[in-house]
Amino acid sequence: MELILQQQLPHQQKAIDAIVDVFSGAYISAPTQFYTNPTFSLADTHIATNIKRLQSELPPEYHSNVPVSDSEYLNLDIKMETGTGKTYVYTKTMFELHKRYGFNKFIIAVPSLAIKAGTEQFLNEPYARRHFTDGCGYGTEIETLVLESPKNKKKGRSYFPSVVSEFVKGSCQNTKKIYVLLVNMQLLTNGKMLTRDDYDYGVEGFYRPFNAIASTKPIVIIDEPHRFSRDQKAFKVILDEIKPQSIIRFGATFPETTTGRGKNKITIKDYQNLLYDLNACASFNQGLIKGVAKEHFEPVSKKEEKVKITSIDSKEAVHFQYKKKDEAARNFTLKKGDSLSIISDAFEGITISVIDKTSVEFSNGIIKTSGEELDVDIYMTSYQEQMLRLALQRHFETEKENFCNRNYKIKTLALFFIDDITSYRSSDDGKKPYLLTMFEELLKEQIEKTISSLNEHDKEYRDYLEASLSDLSACHAGYFSQDNSDSDEDIAKEVDTILHGKTQLLSFKNEDGTLNTLRFLFSKWTLKEGWDNPNVFTIAKLRSSGSENSKLQEVGRGLRLPVDENGNRISNEEFTLNYIVDFTEADFAQKLVDQINGELPQTAIISEEKLNAVAKKIGKSSDDLFDELYDKRYIDRHLNIKPETRDLFFAEYPDFAKGLSAGKVKDRNKDKPKPVKIRKAVYNEIKELWETINHRYLLFYDNDLNDNLDDVVLKLFEKPGVFTDLVMRSDRDVVESNGAEMNVIRETGVQYVIQKTIPYNVFLKRISSATNLPIKVLHTALTKYAQKHGTEFTAHINENTVAGFCAEFSAWKNDNLQGRFRYERSKAPLGATALTYADGTVRSEISQGRIGTKIVPGTPSDKYLYDSYAYDSPLEKDNITADIDEVIVYGKIPRASIAIPTITGGMYSPDFMYVVKHKNGHKELNIIVETKDVENKTDLRGTEKAKIECAKVFFNMLTADGYTVHFRDQLGNKQMAQIISEVMRGEN
Repeated sequence: MELILQQQLPHQQKAIDAIVDVFSGAYISAPTQFYTNPTFSLADTHIATNIKRLQSELPPEYHSNVPVSDSEYLNLDIKMETGTGKTYVYTKTMFELHKRYGFNKFIIAVPSLAIKAGTEQFLNEPYARRHFTDGCGYGTEIETLVLESPKNKKKGRSYFPSVVSEFVKGSCQNTKKIYVLLVNMQLLTNGKMLTRDDYDYGVEGFYRPFNAIASTKPIVIIDEPHRFSRDQKAFKVILDEIKPQSIIRFGATFPETTTGRGKNKITIKDYQNLLYDLNACASFNQGLIKGVAKEHFEPVSKKEEKVKITSIDSKEAVHFQYKKKDEAARNFTLKKGDSLSIISDAFEGITISVIDKTSVEFSNGIIKTSGEELDVDIYMTSYQEQMLRLALQRHFETEKENFCNRNYKIKTLALFFIDDITSYRSSDDGKKPYLLTMFEELLKEQIEKTISSLNEHDKEYRDYLEASLSDLSACHAGYFSQDNSDSDEDIAKEVDTILHGKTQLLSFKNEDGTLNTLRFLFSKWTLKEGWDNPNVFTIAKLRSSGSENSKLQEVGRGLRLPVDENGNRISNEEFTLNYIVDFTEADFAQKLVDQINGELPQTAIISEEKLNAVAKKIGKSSDDLFDELYDKRYIDRHLNIKPETRDLFFAEYPDFAKGLSAGKVKDRNKDKPKPVKIRKAVYNEIKELWETINHRYLLFYDNDLNDNLDDVVLKLFEKPGVFTDLVMRSDRDVVESNGAEMNVIRETGVQYVIQKTIPYNVFLKRISSATNLPIKVLHTALTKYAQKHGTEFTAHINENTVAGFCAEFSAWKNDNLQGRFRYERSKAPLGATALTYADGTVRSEISQGRIGTKIVPGTPSDKYLYDSYAYDSPLEKDNITADIDEVIVYGKIPRASIAIPTITGGMYSPDFMYVVKHKNGHKELNIIVETKDVENKTDLRGTEKAKIECAKVFFNMLTADGYTVHFRDQLGNKQMAQIISEVMRGEN
């Protein structure tokens, strides 16, 4: 299994375009040496003008105060929330900057080894390389050079770091290669590897590695900028030693700067030339990441048992007082290395790691000061057991939904954070750890309970659960920092799977074809930034981390949208991350919401510009709109939004909405989620329409396309520029005097053609994989090409030609396939659908996330398919709450439930289905509606237009086959009553 990367996702492409557009119109000077990047001037007015234009839509708080021309380097900032694809974005940004302006020397600086490993893995993944080279048509590859600490210090000769040498020597005149030096923070700040100048040899006359790197005039990309504050040593090293032309920072969190003291103290985020703000609020609201549902258990003893730190002897000992109701207090003195289980059995496995003057750090990472207390409840085995039980219950609820109730399967993972490795890993004496024993007992119990709840339709899931039951140990694995030095072969295998086997974790099958049941992962807060897996649906913190870190960072390991069993990212559904904590973090959900909303500028006030814009959109004057909002007590006279009516205000006037949408972060202790019931009587009225559109249909292209496919492919190969050379050129500069001063005169250089072919079979497979063209057709076309033009083209069987042909085929498909295809119904039986089981019986309920993220209060009309009104956009809300006389039954079509194949290569599923009674009283009409909350068709992206055109062909085909379905698109403010009226008029 390989992950399938998607091109042109709007939230990612906007960030890429913003960076690339900064240099639009600017003069880019050719390299002065073969190994240096092209250069630009900070005084170039185009750059400052472009930045100002790009920031025009951002709040004033994000605008930069330092003019570009006054800076030492060009700083550009991109804010993207965890889980939205930062690594993909900055990788594609490098390709675009190289393609447009010739930059090909980049340094990626990351704060930790974990992020470094993740970045290296992505850059070198075969599927990622094919995506950028072939799928995106760049025809360029990245050479990833990873800077590592020297392993063995040999006596005698001292060797210049080889990756630095390769990075520097890479030619910037090589138009088909990008050189990337990947380095972590520690290597920038520690050791002499990059600063010493006594190596036995250098590169291009440089014997000091930092000087050699700086000579390339690189562009530096910083990942996780909050770890690289400007006063931090690593950032200063980047400025002083590497001297980059530009620093581009990508992160969800940025460092803060503080000025003034006392009452005059001001703390602000350190943004400089922020070009794009995809904050957490926008990411949640747009469905780019999972929602979060937090849950906890209340304590059993209600703090009747306490352990308090009474005093600390500097670096020597810690004094504790243990109190229990109706018992005399007892005092304990512990030293470094002592176990807290001496005080209470509840603390088994926790020891004292560090004692300093004012605080003590425990082995679970918690730091406490004198006078603070430890909650015994959360360390009790019984409390942990209930947390494990709850996490497993939530996991299997989600897993069953992901396995049984969709048209595709999603491998569902759970992540458990623990604070004691000995509670999970077996010790030398062979005794099974208590936490692992407890987990496997609860896992067995939950699997058996889930199996008993299955029906005859869920045979495949039953097999999967029974395979899990037969080998419980295969269902879980752990990774802890100690594992890096452990020599145990089984542990090494676990670690490798968790850290590097992302696709293996996502797969239901092992390489040998057996079922892969590994889905429960254990760690000791080791899996932080740099590790994630899109299919983590449950995170359980079995004991509090004691951390006041960013709540977003804590849930970040599970925020990415999931992928299905074939590697496709699922972005058209609502997913939720189950987050299980102990009672000390009962307010986690509110803190997370506060953090998300707190990052938004002006969340409590309406700007004059916004008031004017909304008034214009709804056809009112700004004064009238102000009076309207003031009279409804939504705002005060100073345009401040009143907190007590904030939700009502945003619900009635969604154009003003700021902050996190309701339901994106849930507190399950307060908000009990309810599934949406399917009304079986209503379904029976719409059954015929539903079953008709849910049958599988195959897409067939016109026969003449198949007849001429060899010739089409031949003509594409014959297009100018498809078979291309790899060319390197030199720039020759002559320094001479004109009698008064010295000048540099540009002379004609040389160009060399480089022969770098790939095997013919690999060439064909690469094109076939990207285009779905049969290898036989490609081979036949190339045989004809050789007969017409000779075999000289074989010297161009290279990466560039693959990219060139794929780009031409994509353009040909868009221009020629519309209107030249048809649909035919598959002979396969209907099978299970989003609303029914395989035998046609109606499901009792459906996940709310499949039909809408928001709920309209009240009871729906008797005509509506579900017992709750769930919707996504204001236009959908209008549709489902509208009472239209002619409608017999109607309902929201569950996301991704109908699979209409399209020429774009994907599937299409519309939004609404209606059965209406014609005015003549005898005829019923079936109407399918695609809802788009945009002003007009010109606002639709190309792929959306193509899908809608395919849907028109599909429903016309159904009509021609004798089952009439009217398909309409609903744009902007057009109401459903208008659409139904138009359909009925057309039927007169």
